[in-house]
Amino acid sequence: MSWSCPVCGHANADAALVCDPCGVARRWHEDPALDVPAPPPWHHVGAAWAAFAYGALAAAGVLVLLVPGWLQVLGIGRLWVLLEVGLTAAAAFTALVEAVWQRRFNRADLSVPRTLRVGQTFDAVVTLVPYASVDRIRVDVALVDRYYVKAVHDGRRMSSAQSRVVEHHTLEVAPLRGRREHAFQVSMAAPIPTASQHDVQSELLASLLGAFGAIVPGLGHYARNLREHGGFFVRVVVRFGIWRRTYEQRVIVVMVPPELLAR
Repeated sequence: MSWSCPVCGHANADAALVCDPCGVARRWHEDPALDVPAPPPWHHVGAAWAAFAYGALAAAGVLVLLVPGWLQVLGIGRLWVLLEVGLTAAAAFTALVEAVWQRRFNRADLSVPRTLRVGQTFDAVVTLVPYASVDRIRVDVALVDRYYVKAVHDGRRMSSAQSRVVEHHTLEVAPLRGRREHAFQVSMAAPIPTASQHDVQSELLASLLGAFGAIVPGLGHYARNLREHGGFFVRVVVRFGIWRRTYEQRVIVVMVPPELLAR
């Protein structure tokens, strides 16, 4: 016995299913693609050129170390060349991650409220718009308490950063359709602050690193995360394949006296 597609009437093996063309058309109608441009080619991505340049510098440093006599000819110490190789290799890797992300996602961001009351429930929303379909992706969402502990070392007063994970959620998503907006929402509650959550040195370091963000792609992204260092913050780690990227955003938690709430 033969069945027909309930949409177009074409022959179909199962009466409960529509034929492939009708299924594609229905999915396109119910979930239309966004009007986003095609992913930029590699040669149009500035971070890709930066990755190539820093990679070439790292390779040149390795070559200087391997070829006998080149260190003496250049008059550079081995330690300085090793430092150059390490820094340029790290810069090349961060630039490569930035380039891969720019070609994979048209949009990837984290949205959380900036100010919350203690005990208030809030939503952390991760929005991803890939240019093309992604087979499998993992999203880790955590609420982290990052604070500073004061200590005296060799007569100098210093502060060390400590952190603890208050809440953690892992989302396994597969697949993500290309040119569609995918939003992942996790609900969490704002906890009570228990320690010092601000440090001037970290703010200064974030400003210093941010100034070099235009030179080393990826360093500006790290500086923005570092600026969110102290206090409660939402940390999101997006992974697909061997690639991963971290987004962090601070959540300011305030304590409101009960008498003010009563009024």
